[in-house]
Amino acid sequence: MLADWTLPEGDDLLDRVERMVRPALLAGHFGKSFTRFVCGLQYHLGGAQDTQELARFADLSDADSVLDVCCFIGGPAVQLADSIGCHVTGIDLDAAAIAAASRIAELTGLAGLLDFEVADAGSLPFQDESFSVVWNQCSLDSNEHWLKEFDRILEPGGRFAFTFQRKGKNDQRWTLDQMISLLQNMGYDVTHAEDITERDIEIGWKALDSKLSEIESEFSSVLGDEWVKKAHQEFRNEIEKMENDEYGNARVLAARASSP
Repeated sequence: MLADWTLPEGDDLLDRVERMVRPALLAGHFGKSFTRFVCGLQYHLGGAQDTQELARFADLSDADSVLDVCCFIGGPAVQLADSIGCHVTGIDLDAAAIAAASRIAELTGLAGLLDFEVADAGSLPFQDESFSVVWNQCSLDSNEHWLKEFDRILEPGGRFAFTFQRKGKNDQRWTLDQMISLLQNMGYDVTHAEDITERDIEIGWKALDSKLSEIESEFSSVLGDEWVKKAHQEFRNEIEKMENDEYGNARVLAARASSP
């Protein structure tokens, strides 16, 4: 399958990659959740807009070496390498997703700036102080061991750039305040922290519902009308959950102290 991929013509690189990978996504090669099918290249709420905003808050430059944790098929990594010129290493436990990300890097001409490998966020296969930025978009586990591993591989003066699902009414995820406290106790300066739940209702779940409506005929022809109906219902259910504070999303940026 990957060997048969060719990049379509067009001006916008992310759109071209999205069109190339959509048939494989619709075939379920990278998972079969409604969100995975419709999110496409960037499997997180807010898509390219969320990536662009997080990069701005993190003050990324072409001098940065970024570790993208839970990178899926590399959409954010491609966007960052193409728009900023930084080097991005993406890790994920899904070998099929990593193979796809590597193929995308090759086809986009960005292989010199992108590396992908199968790896566990709780046991990173990198030396101490290997990266200037640790990056994660909405797939952060509420696990202090992850943070300790991120701290280990981050160089002095490096940054964390996270969007994450924060605790709602009845779950065990961290609250935004708990995340801030954890990072401060590790010696980090939290430079930005905000709840983005309302934003992610609009540019996340509502945007996914609209995206599905715009290309509904394509999804219906491949997956059927009942699938489309259930996908719309799931997105609307998630909106209701966020509105009822069953869970929410937050964004945090933090900087590690430089060596004396």
